[in-house]
Amino acid sequence: MLICVMRHGEALDDIEDCYGGIADFPLTDLGRDQARETAELLRSRSPSAIYSSPLKRAHETAQIIAGVLKLPEPKVIDDLQERNSYGVLSGVNKDKAKDVFGQVLAKLKEKPGYSKEAIPGCELWDDFVVRVTRALDLVVRDAEKNGHHSIGIVTHGKFSSALFEDVLKIKEPFDLKLSAINILEYQPFVARLTT
Repeated sequence: MLICVMRHGEALDDIEDCYGGIADFPLTDLGRDQARETAELLRSRSPSAIYSSPLKRAHETAQIIAGVLKLPEPKVIDDLQERNSYGVLSGVNKDKAKDVFGQVLAKLKEKPGYSKEAIPGCELWDDFVVRVTRALDLVVRDAEKNGHHSIGIVTHGKFSSALFEDVLKIKEPFDLKLSAINILEYQPFVARLTT
């Protein structure tokens, strides 16, 4: 099975300098344009189904891609959502967070949300990896049941990172920038990035 793992386009949190994570921000106009460009790049892979995170930025990206490619409405899989890596910081402007959550930020050893370090209210890394594994299993089983040989998954950066590194154990470099596409040739117990 060919699995095209895509990150959503630019969202409002990116331009308002907010901590994203599970905060549910919509796409910007640029993000919508990126989704249309992603659809055109995806066309040669001929996906027959698109799966999506329930968060607005991913689901809207998936809907645009499905519309451009004339595919059915994306199937929402709750477990495809981003990690709650920011906990109490989710959705908060980064400058405002310094004022409101200064003590929380001062205790962190690394950049908030970009490590496995726990922030109050966050989803613990090991629990997240279990969820990412479950999400992949749900998508693959549904795709196989419905006879799909090429599919798209629209999700998030940290989700993709955990999928490639922690679940599939892929050592090759993968792209996590906004609207990136990573192509997997997937079989149970074997997955590799391809071009």
